[in-house]
Amino acid sequence: MPQRPVSLVGVIVSIAAMAPIPPTHAPQPVHEVQVTAKKFAFEPAMIEVTAGEPVRLVLRSADAVHGFAIRDLNIDVDILKGGAPVTVDFTAPAAGRYEIACSEFARRWCSAPSAVITAASIR
Repeated sequence: MPQRPVSLVGVIVSIAAMAPIPPTHAPQPVHEVQVTAKKFAFEPAMIEVTAGEPVRLVLRSADAVHGFAIRDLNIDVDILKGGAPVTVDFTAPAAGRYEIACSEFARRWCSAPSAVITAASIR
């Protein structure tokens, strides 16, 4: 019986098929937080995240135009009264406390920090 020649491509494909397939890692889920801006405050007043996780803040105004600023994270956006939600995506920073302030200074009641983000270390 005549022997068939072995194809180099066939050998490579056979070896590749036997190689272990590395596991694929699903993307880390986004930690989404709904935030409402209103006179004197943001709700929730404390947002807890884990350092390194992806975070999405969905911001809405309950009463007027607000500015939402986390200076240490270079975040500063406007939230319009009755407008569409404003989305802010970022990676949670190193463990610590980060003040959130209203950056709409046209009103006296927007001058002081009114909420915080606390980032915990990865466990």
